[in-house]
Amino acid sequence: MLNLRTYLVCVLAGLTLAACDVIRFPGDGGSPPETPEVSPELPDGAPGPPPPTEEVEDPYSTGETDETDVVDPAPDEVDTEAETETEAPTTPTDTISIDEVETGTAPPETDEIETGVETPAEIDTDTEAGTDTDTDATEVVDIATPAPTSVFSYNAPGRLLPGSGGGDTDQVVHAPDIVFPIKSAPTYLQSMVFTYGGGVGGGDQCDARNYEYPWRDNFCEKRSANRNSPFCPTARIHQGQDIRVGTAADCNTLRRADAADRALHEVVAVEDGIISNVGTYSVNVRAGGHIYKYMHMNMKKLKVTAGQTVTAGQTLGYVSNDFGGTPTTFHLHFEIVENTAENGWSHVPPYLSLVEAYERRENGPGELIEANVAVASAPLVIPEGFIIVE
Repeated sequence: MLNLRTYLVCVLAGLTLAACDVIRFPGDGGSPPETPEVSPELPDGAPGPPPPTEEVEDPYSTGETDETDVVDPAPDEVDTEAETETEAPTTPTDTISIDEVETGTAPPETDEIETGVETPAEIDTDTEAGTDTDTDATEVVDIATPAPTSVFSYNAPGRLLPGSGGGDTDQVVHAPDIVFPIKSAPTYLQSMVFTYGGGVGGGDQCDARNYEYPWRDNFCEKRSANRNSPFCPTARIHQGQDIRVGTAADCNTLRRADAADRALHEVVAVEDGIISNVGTYSVNVRAGGHIYKYMHMNMKKLKVTAGQTVTAGQTLGYVSNDFGGTPTTFHLHFEIVENTAENGWSHVPPYLSLVEAYERRENGPGELIEANVAVASAPLVIPEGFIIVE
């Protein structure tokens, strides 16, 4: 006969496994709630920056000999869940009543045990406790670990806003281990020309709709100046990725502040390296086979100087809109120049490198959006004769 202890363990195990059928794990089904649209209180007389009216031959190069340029090659070419543990409910021991049954003795000679569970009709008396039997006393339930909930969403690489140019759809991660260039604030990769307040679509740069996912690649976006990349299908392109930072309220805070005092969101080094150049509105970090170029920080509040060694995550400065006197929005323009075997020092798409870096910073995956998501009400037609300098 199967001893009572073994039988009770089987019964209790059966009850516990049945209870496991109703366990739910975080992340089952559905998607994160949408962030409600916020209509920021805009100050009177504070429209977005006007579009440039005069062509700038090459706004990414001041044409001056910069004494702080220490190591960059060919400046004209380079310028540019946690797991949640859920305990299975246990069966209280006081629901089983057995009178005077001592541990290790044979069960009482009766067909009924006051357990609330009917005694099995047949038990193999030749089977010793602890040996394999054909009776499925317990069942192993394989509960798959749910996928973690995505922390942001992004469009596929090279999928630019319609009418803004053609992107590089065959991208690779050119800088796989970089730190995200914004220290902590939420960020939104998108065009600064073809969204609200960018000059083409009209509106205001602090529009709340500018601070929403999904992200959008804008490497290879149309530009007027003759800046190119072998990774773009056409010439005269945007050589980096624009990054909008913070919230619509933050945007208005920066707008109200004096230009020299704008220090709201920290910009950091993406890799260990050296400050190889400090220009009029740009800072370069040289790291091995890459040069990382940061543009439009508050140049009055830089935390680094040319020739200085920096480590990944070290603060370089703050997001602003410095552009040598040319109007632009509050954002960080970020470039990766890579020493490639085929084309030498060339601008390469930074989009997927930034996606992976943001996933690491936020400790969660991004959700790839397959369909195009156009910006509502933004006419993506470049006016005839319009000069795009950013």
